[in-house]
Amino acid sequence: MKKEKKKHLKEIQLPNEEIQKILANSYYEKSIKQLDNSTVTINHLENIFTNETYYLAMKIVPLLERKVLYLSYVENIRLDDICRRLKLPKKEVIKLRNSGINHFKHNLEFLYKANNLKNGGKN
Repeated sequence: MKKEKKKHLKEIQLPNEEIQKILANSYYEKSIKQLDNSTVTINHLENIFTNETYYLAMKIVPLLERKVLYLSYVENIRLDDICRRLKLPKKEVIKLRNSGINHFKHNLEFLYKANNLKNGGKN
């Protein structure tokens, strides 16, 4: 009986790459379920973040830029479809997406600096 069990265990051992794929898929599926259960909408992309600083940084990104980021990264919609949906030219959508990313990064930087000053310069 023990021999059969050992043989069975040997058969189910997976290489590291397979384990990483399984874990990544599991994490992705769990993230999607959490996203489905959250109140993330095209106008409220900031709700995707549980970190308060990230939430605030996204909350102050202009609405149209948040919409483009939402459609691009949450809905995973192609550029042509985003253009059609928002009735904007490709150049404008690309500009809005880049601007949204830059605003988010700048807002994060600003909020971290403000928080650092509030805490008396302590890390």
